[in-house]
Amino acid sequence: MLDLNEIEILQVALAHEKQAKTFYERLARRQGDTPAGDLFAFLADEEERHIRKLSAKHGVPAFEADWQEKYLPYLIDLDRLAWEEGVDAGGAEGPDAHRKGLAVARKAEAHAIAFYHQAAEVVEDGNVRNLLSDLESEERIHLEKIEAFLKDL
Repeated sequence: MLDLNEIEILQVALAHEKQAKTFYERLARRQGDTPAGDLFAFLADEEERHIRKLSAKHGVPAFEADWQEKYLPYLIDLDRLAWEEGVDAGGAEGPDAHRKGLAVARKAEAHAIAFYHQAAEVVEDGNVRNLLSDLESEERIHLEKIEAFLKDL
């Protein structure tokens, strides 16, 4: 069970989306003009769209998504995952670069799906619940794209 109120859930969602956007932008720059680079650029744009949805539609300013100790258990550390995968915090070298970056992206999207699903179950406001469910669905689409790309590698 999440120990957060609705505004805090939205703040965690904003923090996650901002972190994912930054991570995907780094991977897009690192991969350059390649199919993987295009996928990471697409994912970064999608995260930016999620940030705008969360901050505009529900009045949670983006600046409120600052890292706070209370929220850390609900966030995923993409740089740590990248280090564990050998991606060197956003960009690997060599033939495994695409696969490793996509493996981190897959974990990030799976984490977001789980968070949005759990959060939608505990919020009372129907609009917030619908937004979280919509974001969960969009993250599932991202995960499908990542998995399809990995399958083709």
